[in-house]
Order: sequence, then C-alpha cells, then structure tokens
Amino acid sequence: MPLFKYQAVDSRGQTVRGSREFPSRRDVNSFLRGEGLTPISIEEAGGAGAAIARSFKSAASPKFKSAAKTPGRVKVDDIALFCRQLATLVGAGVNLLEAVDDISDMANNPKMRATLKEVADDLRGGTPLSDALRKHKIFTKTLTSMVEVGERSGKLAKVLADLALYLENNVKLIRKIKSASTYPIFIGSFFIIVLLALVIGIIPRFEEMFMSFGADLPAPTKIVMGISQFVIGNGLWLFLGIVFLVTGFILFKKNPAGNLFYSKVLFKLPIFGKIYIKMVLARFFQTLSTLVKSGVDIVASLEISTNVMDNAYSESIMRGIKAKVLEGNQLGMEMEKHEIFPRMVTRMTIVGEKSGQLDAMFDKITDYFTDEVDAAVATISSVIEPVLIIGLGFIVGIAVTAMYLPIFYLASAMMG
Repeated sequence: MPLFKYQAVDSRGQTVRGSREFPSRRDVNSFLRGEGLTPISIEEAGGAGAAIARSFKSAASPKFKSAAKTPGRVKVDDIALFCRQLATLVGAGVNLLEAVDDISDMANNPKMRATLKEVADDLRGGTPLSDALRKHKIFTKTLTSMVEVGERSGKLAKVLADLALYLENNVKLIRKIKSASTYPIFIGSFFIIVLLALVIGIIPRFEEMFMSFGADLPAPTKIVMGISQFVIGNGLWLFLGIVFLVTGFILFKKNPAGNLFYSKVLFKLPIFGKIYIKMVLARFFQTLSTLVKSGVDIVASLEISTNVMDNAYSESIMRGIKAKVLEGNQLGMEMEKHEIFPRMVTRMTIVGEKSGQLDAMFDKITDYFTDEVDAAVATISSVIEPVLIIGLGFIVGIAVTAMYLPIFYLASAMMG
C-alpha cells in the first residue's frame, strides 16, 4: 500500500501531521474524519503531491500576482459562492487544501482567485483556515469567527453551508434596499434636471418675449421669472453654497457626536424612520442568528452583529446591552428597555433564553424582519414614486401656467 502524509486540524484548532499506509486517498479522508479531524492536505509520500485527480479542475493553474497587487474588488456574491463551493467540497470528503485550490482555479474574479491562492499557500504551510482568511480584508470578522468555530467543533462543512446561506440572504437584503431606493433617486434626479431646464433655459426665453410686448405681467409669471433671474444671477454662489453644505455634512458625519445625532434622526423620521429601523434590525438579527447557530458565544455574536448595523445610534444601544449581558443580565430584558426593538421581538428573545432555544428564536426573528423589509420595500415603492411624480407634475404645471398666462391675457386684450 502507498504511504500518505497528511495534515489536519483537531477540535481545538491544533494542527495534526502524520504519515501512514492506506489503500487510497479516500481511505485517508475516512480515517481522519473518524478521528474527529478536518483534513487540510493529503499527499502521497515521494509523489508529486499536487498531482491528484480533481473532479473540479480542468487545467494546470498559471502563476498569479499577490492579492494585494491584483486590481479589482471582490463582491459579497463572490464570497458567498466561495463558501457554498467550499461547503460542498469539504462535505463530500475533499480535504481543505485541495478544495481551496480547486475553487481558486474556478474563480472568475482575478482578485478572488489571487486571494484564494494565497490562502491555499498558508494552508499548505500549516496555517488554520480561519487564520489564513483573516489575513485578507475581503473576509469579514463574521466569516472568520464562524470558520474558527467550525474548525474547533469539527463541523466545518455545516458552518460553511450556514455561512453561505447567510451571505446569500445578505445579498438579497442589499438588493431589496437598493431596489427600494433606485427608482426614487432616478425620479428625484430627473425632477432636478427638469427644474434646471425650466429655470435656466425655457423661462428666460419667455421673459424676453414678454418684455418686448411691454404689457403688465400677472403675479405668478413675475414670481417665476424672479426665481429664474435669481438662480441665473447667483448661480456660482448657489453652487458654492451646495458644495459647502455637502462638505459640511460629510465632516459632520465623520465626527462621532455628529454621526450619532444623524443616526438618531434617521430613526425618528416620520414613516421612513420605521422602515429604516426594520432594515437595520434585519441585518443585525440575520447576522446574530447565523453566529449563534454556528456556536459563537452570545457576547462575541453581539459584538460582531453590532458592527454590521451601520448606524451609530443603534450600535451605541447594542454596546450598552452587551455590557449589561456581560454583567449577567438577560439579553431580552435589556432589549426591552429600548424602543427600537418591537415588543414581539423582545418577548421572543426572553422566551428563547428561558427555554434554551435562543438560536431557534433568532431564526424566527430573522424571518419576521425579512418579511417586514419586503413589506417596507413595497411601501416605499407605492408611496414615494407617486409623491415624486405628482410633485414633479405640480412644479412643471405651475411653471407652464405662469408662462402661458400672459399669452392668454394678451389674446383677450386683442380680442376685446
């Protein structure tokens, strides 16, 4: 029988190396998994090592630039696909190094491909997968923490599958939020362009024509022309004013106190504030549910989930709650003290803590907020779009009426 050298990770995350005779590479895999080990690499002693029949590999890999020097960016979709493929290969018994090598060869994104090549090199040198991923900014703390739990528990394939599902759901959530905002932004931009065309291009031409008549103009026409003259005469100052306001707003948001105030205002907005809260909490509970299910302790899960909220006000609330949980207080009871959490959510959390099924309750809460975000997106589409269209029609209608009123007056005077 051939002699195989193997490298694996035990339930404590320690690297285990050894060599032994086995009938085939598959038998090595079966032996290691039976010992509660996660295979990293298996090579036939004295052989080519990397010369192995791979079902997912079709050609030899060329040399790549380092990930840091490779241009482009990696999307969440790419990371989700990587986790899904890795979960499938590891679950099928392929050792970790070969799985990462195979996936890197299949990656269409050059930066992702270069990153995975470096991860494979680290695995080959005995580095645990979680530590190899931590070296690259494209892998979030949520991802690396879950992978580490999977390594320690010996359930890496399951954790990777959960992680892939989490990332795929996250992509769907981001797309829903973008779809809710894209059309209103388009209508709003079109609204501004039409207004500028009226004020700068069309109204001044009507003004020249009316001035040649020498007639007294109606009040609406005078007001519209006055606005047009003001915008044209002070265009530079208005532009500089807008730049100043935008710059001031950016600097204000960069200041911690300013960002906290702005984040709190977003939660207090009429109608849209409630929708925004649902979107923030959807991301939070989706992350929290995935981490707790994967075996990450509740305090670490709260810390990681807080960072994905992307709202300084809600983050400050969750850090206060986390501090109370560290003191021994119940999570649900602390959440109940803050109005951003719906009562149903806090009660479900309390029940989950008492029954010891917190992960199941977080799953249900995630489903609840997913449905709420879907409803929120539908609300935004049904409310904002008609309001913007009506507003645009109202402004254009006023301008057109103001321009045509003098023509009607002149026609009446000539007929009289």
